[in-house]
Amino acid sequence: MASRPARRNRGTVARTPAKRPPANPGGVTLSGDQLTAVLAASQRAYGLAEPLPRPPQWASDPFGPGTPLRPASINQRNPKTGRAEPRLFELPISTNLNISTAPFVPWKTLSDAADMPLFRKCIERRKSVCDLDFVISVDPKAVAREAALSGEHEKDVEASLREKYTADIARITDWLQEPDRKNGYDWGAWTRQLMENRLVYDATVVYPKYTFGGDLFALESIDGSTIKPLLDESGGRPLPPAPFAQQVLYGFPRGEFVADTVDVGGVSMVPGGMTTDQLLYERTVIRPKTPYGMSATEIALLDGILWMKRMGWLLGEYTEGVTGALLEVSAEMDWDVGQWEDYAAAMNDKLRGDTAARLAYSLLPPGTKAVLPQEVAERYKPDMDLFLIKLVAGDFGLPASEVGFTEAGALGASFHEGEEDILNRQTRRPDADWLGRIATRLMVRHNGMPPVLAVQVLGLESEDEAAADAVADARVRGGRMTLNQDNARRGEPPYDFDEADTPMLITPRGVVFLEGASKAAPPGTLIGPAQAPPPGAPGQDGQQEGEDESGDGDQAGAGDSPAATRGAKSLELAALRKWLGRHPSPPRPFACKALTAADAPQYAADPRVQLAKADDAAPKALSGTGPAGSGTGSW
Repeated sequence: MASRPARRNRGTVARTPAKRPPANPGGVTLSGDQLTAVLAASQRAYGLAEPLPRPPQWASDPFGPGTPLRPASINQRNPKTGRAEPRLFELPISTNLNISTAPFVPWKTLSDAADMPLFRKCIERRKSVCDLDFVISVDPKAVAREAALSGEHEKDVEASLREKYTADIARITDWLQEPDRKNGYDWGAWTRQLMENRLVYDATVVYPKYTFGGDLFALESIDGSTIKPLLDESGGRPLPPAPFAQQVLYGFPRGEFVADTVDVGGVSMVPGGMTTDQLLYERTVIRPKTPYGMSATEIALLDGILWMKRMGWLLGEYTEGVTGALLEVSAEMDWDVGQWEDYAAAMNDKLRGDTAARLAYSLLPPGTKAVLPQEVAERYKPDMDLFLIKLVAGDFGLPASEVGFTEAGALGASFHEGEEDILNRQTRRPDADWLGRIATRLMVRHNGMPPVLAVQVLGLESEDEAAADAVADARVRGGRMTLNQDNARRGEPPYDFDEADTPMLITPRGVVFLEGASKAAPPGTLIGPAQAPPPGAPGQDGQQEGEDESGDGDQAGAGDSPAATRGAKSLELAALRKWLGRHPSPPRPFACKALTAADAPQYAADPRVQLAKADDAAPKALSGTGPAGSGTGSW
């Protein structure tokens, strides 16, 4: 038998030296001079950029920051500045040459994870928004913009636009009943495909298919994992007519497309306008370091793996496990390792996967006894399972109750009261708005829908109605909204009395109008709701009419203090001016109770005004008293 060194060297002795392959197969070998010339030409073409001024003290000052290096123009230099434009991120070199379409997590991993039971429940629950109906409405932003330019009321502008585009509304509504008529997908099935691509890949792709006559025929939803976004030299999306995406099938690019836009800076970048090479590629999570998004499935992947491990352990308890016991032997048993392995294999083969056999009695070798390890009961409790379910459901923007796991103490309800508000805010409303934006964008760019119209998903307005009414009621009571503004919000006709257009404060003691409040009393004086004068008071008829129409009335100050008297006169003067403005020729004069000729000399000779005498000008009595008889009553 040959020695080990001889055996090791035997192959090397018989091996014949092979010829070394060329260093650059299929290429050209450059000499030193040629290489220098190539580098010089490259530096001339992509040399140093034009730097900004560098202050000399940066390099001369002790412990200074140092003069920054001159920038190298990796990209083409801007002819106006002589400097290169910044890149959006440090893109991989030759990224467009890589035929792989997978982002950081492979598409296959995301696809498999999306079919796990818990993931699939969350995805289908999110897709329930696709069961809601839609409507073509006038875009509120367009209404607000038009109302600001024309000065008309927003409701009038909306009604005018709706009447103008009635035919377009009917045409787009009929068309969207079956967006993909080639494959027979109605609105619900088509939007479900959009949501599937969004939740699994975060790559929603729609291909508009045209007829030979140039009309839009169908909007096909393409598998987002087959589309590879391309990048330009700055790391951004290439502008038309350059391709912005390729479809990679079977490891080879099978088609390329331009972005779903034809207008860049007011100039059409695609010859002939709309083309059949356009493609919509939509992401939800936009990150500057990659052209790919980040789906809910990818976000939940780590939590889902932990949940799968937990499920695998529970399954192993009933399919793979034996008894979970250890065997203790006496010192007399002198089995070797092979004997112990054979015995353990035979026993486990007998009991594995057979619950009945595990529950039956088994004979052990003499001197052997079973030792059951200490049981950890907490690992079998459902708290850990519910925690993992909450993690995965939360990654999809859902509470655990949405996938069938009710919280403890919920009294059998589907979820707690606050969970519905969170669900609408985080999931339902954003999903509905997202579908509406996608459909609006496609209809405007490919089906001739006017930009003032929008596709809106219905079904959630009734859920928000109570909350919206509560907010509107608080605004009306706080003076931030008038009654007619609230009617306009609800689509109701406005009131025809002036008070409906006046901000007011609604308190438990009455209504206080904000108009003229600064003139009614000095700062720091309490102003309360207006009070009618007592029966038989001087000037009751004229003053009462002024109070009814102005909403302010005759309000006097508290007690007989000078500040209260001045406040009553200021409030009465404001009511008088407003009353005269509305009644240029009143049937009877306005009877003043606090204003005298010295207070309002401009009305001393006015027959429409009956000023009070100096002796009669006194504030009204208190309408009530506060704690301990203090003068805190309202007027």
